[in-house]
Amino acid sequence: MDMNLGYAQAPDRKKTALWPAYLCFMTLGLLIPFSRPDFKVLTLLLSFLLALIIGLLAVQLLIILFNSGNKELSLESGGQFSREAVGSGMLFMIPFTVLAVLAQLLLNWDAVMPFASAAIMTAAATAGAEVMKKGATGIKNVIIPSGLAFLLSTGWMMLVALLP
Repeated sequence: MDMNLGYAQAPDRKKTALWPAYLCFMTLGLLIPFSRPDFKVLTLLLSFLLALIIGLLAVQLLIILFNSGNKELSLESGGQFSREAVGSGMLFMIPFTVLAVLAQLLLNWDAVMPFASAAIMTAAATAGAEVMKKGATGIKNVIIPSGLAFLLSTGWMMLVALLP
């Protein structure tokens, strides 16, 4: 008897959507120039490109990390478990992205990067928890992704500071 509890996906699901994560990264990247005193189109283009690169790195590195750290699960699912876990975990970026948009556009707060950093950290830790729900063992599935998210968010903040 196969039970599907909570928000767990059915085992016959073909493809996990990662586009919400990429959309969140792109939205956060688009907000960066509006948090500056003077708007520049070059800053808009560079921040959008930088956000897309960070988003691709975050998602792909987490998938690689989970596949390499959990060989048994990777062999059982053909590597699909990590993609599903990262896709589910990255959904936790959505509330932070919405808050960043509201803070910037309605309240005129310059708080895009703190929301972006919190979003990345939360999403990576949640992706690790999703991997553990799928049967992986060890705290490494939460600690290492959180460390990776820390490095990516810190790098992103430092690079944003260098934008024109």
